[in-house]
Order: sequence, then structure tokens, then C-alpha cells
Amino acid sequence: MRKVFETISDVVLPAVVFLAVLAILLGSSLLGRVGARMEEPGEDFSQMGDSYAVQAFSERKLPEIRCIGKKLWDVGEVLSVSQTFSGIDTEGNSLEVTVLDITDQDGVSVIGCFSKESGQAVFASRGVYTFLLAAVDGQRKRSVGRISVLVDGR
Repeated sequence: MRKVFETISDVVLPAVVFLAVLAILLGSSLLGRVGARMEEPGEDFSQMGDSYAVQAFSERKLPEIRCIGKKLWDVGEVLSVSQTFSGIDTEGNSLEVTVLDITDQDGVSVIGCFSKESGQAVFASRGVYTFLLAAVDGQRKRSVGRISVLVDGR
């Protein structure tokens, strides 16, 4: 009985594997042909007004954040964000810049030196301070940038 089982398993197992591989190959070929015959014409949305608006919006450039003031400040001097940094949209219109964070040269946040109400920062010690700034244009495109200033009391 054992020999009969071994002989049958030597024949049946390779036959099952062969038939499975053959079924996969024929099935994928057959399904590809059936799918190709079932293609239906779809609607072309590329000529609609909404698609032009979405395309124009996606091609619009992000606002640019620039330093328009000096980059060297004295210790204790008041740095006004609105007079030091500016945002410009694609059309060249001026945008308001908001401060997200301020870090020193060690990467430690020193946002406590900044007053949101007055939009001013005062640094009590020398160093390089990096402003993380954001600007949003009329189309709600948002740009984030980093600009560093040097604070030195010499």
C-alpha cells in the first residue's frame, strides 16, 4: 500500500502543479481578451470648465517669502516682522507673513522672544536665529520658508 501511495503521489503531485500553472496562464490570457472586448467609451472631462480651473490652480506658483530688511541686528533691538520679512504671490501682490517658530543656532525654539500681538521679536543674546515663516495667497496656496538673521552686540 505504501508503494502504491508513493507511486501515485510521484505522478499526481507534478500533474496538479502542471495543471495549476496551465490554468493560470490560460486564465490570464482569456481574461485579458474578454476585458479588451468589454471596453466602453467614457466621458472626456478635460474640456469642461472645472477642469480648466483646477489645472490653473494647480499650476499656480507658491507664494515667495523674502527678507526685505536688514539681516544683522543688535542685542535688544526690536525686530519688526512686517518690516523685515515679506511675502509675494504670483501676481506680485504683497502678502502678510506669519511666524510659526524661531530657533537659535542650536535648534532650540526661542519663540518666547516673539510677541504675536505686536509682531515684534527682541533677542537678549547674540547668535543666529532662524525664523520659520508662512505666507498664504488669495487662492489659499501656502508657502513655508526659513530665513536666518544674525544678532550681535558688537
